[in-house]
Amino acid sequence: MAAWPTVAEVKQILGVNTDARDSVITAAVGAAIEQVAVDLGYLQVAVEETSGVFTLEAVTPAAYAEDEEATPEEVTPSYSISQAALILSVQVVKAPDQPYGVAAVFDTGGLQIASEHPTYTQMLLGERLSLGFG
Repeated sequence: MAAWPTVAEVKQILGVNTDARDSVITAAVGAAIEQVAVDLGYLQVAVEETSGVFTLEAVTPAAYAEDEEATPEEVTPSYSISQAALILSVQVVKAPDQPYGVAAVFDTGGLQIASEHPTYTQMLLGERLSLGFG
């Protein structure tokens, strides 16, 4: 199985060679992992970080249906889920550089960023635990 993205991986993709933005990148990776878990339908999501490596503990909808006091268990991501978290991590770090979703402005208008990354959506396809109702 795969692992959750690390701070080092995100720094490599962004081309960051210093530790100056580590706190921002750490927060972005943690938030991305939380969001992936929520998008997949996990409940009671908790992300822990130790030395740039992340773990996720959560409750599955099935376990919660059986016992509302279900104990969260560690979630190991598939390669698709890991890549979705990595894509979202990079987007979260870059988001402040694209105010209001505009990446660039030309004399003919602005270049709008898609509100949802198509690769992120594709990576989660078939991995969802619940449909969010019921």
